[in-house]
Amino acid sequence: MKLGAITLQNRPWNELLESWRYLDGLELDSLWVADHLANPMRTERPWFDGWTCLPALAAATSRARVGALVSSMVLRNPATLAKAAITLDHVSGGRAELAVGAGGAPFDRELAGEPPYSFTEFVERLVRALGDESLQPRPLQQRIPVTIGGQSETVLDLAARHADRWNTYGGRGLDPDEALRRSRERNERLTVLCAEHGRDPSTLTRSILIGYPFVGEKPWRSEEAFADMVGRWSQAGFDELIVYYPPETGMPDGSVAPGVFERSVDRMREG
Repeated sequence: MKLGAITLQNRPWNELLESWRYLDGLELDSLWVADHLANPMRTERPWFDGWTCLPALAAATSRARVGALVSSMVLRNPATLAKAAITLDHVSGGRAELAVGAGGAPFDRELAGEPPYSFTEFVERLVRALGDESLQPRPLQQRIPVTIGGQSETVLDLAARHADRWNTYGGRGLDPDEALRRSRERNERLTVLCAEHGRDPSTLTRSILIGYPFVGEKPWRSEEAFADMVGRWSQAGFDELIVYYPPETGMPDGSVAPGVFERSVDRMREG
């Protein structure tokens, strides 16, 4: 099971930068920012633009893969997003990830307006742009991995056809058991769709974003609670957990036992 972390851009810049350096030192597999015009839950609070932050944050790290979870269709043109991802790949030394979603935040749509294309067309344009040899320079990686985020049948079908990773947040305001049940069903559906498209299902990473206001897991109460969560999601067919940092960000009641985050990361890294 891989482990990544997402840091929301609602803190002073130096704090955000230090968090990425710290998490990179803990050897997490991936680091992410969000992609909104404001915090969807508290639009009155300060908020930095995700894709403006990414190159500077990536340059401050050396190990983790980096990206925005997820880049919003509402805010990004597919061709310019592809160009930004290739640039990020060079800045990061070949560690860029490109995750996209339909962008459901009402505040973003109110200010930016509705996109001129469907999510299917957005993804297909993005994939074509990434593969366009005339877009120079080419990425340092042979191919920048594409993540498609969401829960709908359209998302699952697009992930089966185009993605290297499917990411889900499970649903909103769900208890762990219900989130796990729904996510397992979608994961099984994704496997069926891969087969229908002639794809080996094992080539698609299955990823879950854990934390409030989505899945009400409480992994940071103890190392045992974290290990139990990892075991349950692994049995449901997921390959990757992405959690919020600082850890209290994604906890429904804010309860975080001292040192549990670091010890749990160490345990995962050690196998």
